[in-house]
Amino acid sequence: MAEKKEFEKSKKDIRTDILSKRDAMTDGERRASADAVYEKMIKEPLFIKAKRILGFMPNGSEIDIKKILEAALSEGKEVYVPRIISTGFHKEMEFRKIEDVDPVHFSFGKYKILEPTEDCELYEYNEADAMMLPGRDLMIMPGVAFDSYNRRVGYGGGYYDRFLEDKLTLRIHSIAVAFSLQILDYEIPEDEGDARPFKVIYS
Repeated sequence: MAEKKEFEKSKKDIRTDILSKRDAMTDGERRASADAVYEKMIKEPLFIKAKRILGFMPNGSEIDIKKILEAALSEGKEVYVPRIISTGFHKEMEFRKIEDVDPVHFSFGKYKILEPTEDCELYEYNEADAMMLPGRDLMIMPGVAFDSYNRRVGYGGGYYDRFLEDKLTLRIHSIAVAFSLQILDYEIPEDEGDARPFKVIYS
């Protein structure tokens, strides 16, 4: 039996360390990094080709992608962002369509993150359509840390992992966005079911 690999840090330690560093960034540093990621994203072939964008509303010290979402909307792409819902004893993530990123059209959800209201159009995946139109959908994914193999440390809720769990054949590419300090020079421990982004764009 192969020995279990010993990683430099646990996910919990990585999360604590990187969030502390991210929170310590100045507003100017965050804006400059967000602008740099925006410039890279709008030139990214996967973004250019996509017709539907699954984005997110930035929270706390997360990199602000509202400018990217606005660019997508101005190009006529459909844009969806997450909403946390209860399903029995569990909470899951769904995506709802938005028309702009003005906070007035959102409400605060479970984690005090801005969410679209439940009357917004629900994102639905159709496998047949995805096979006929590969690359139509692109997910822009948040996270706490990433390594050179695109392994990801999220916030511990597992929402993205569960959302993508049965969607490996969905032809949905995912691009994570991050500040450079979130890119690690050592390997992140990975559990079964962890979702890796297809690519990471960082400042």
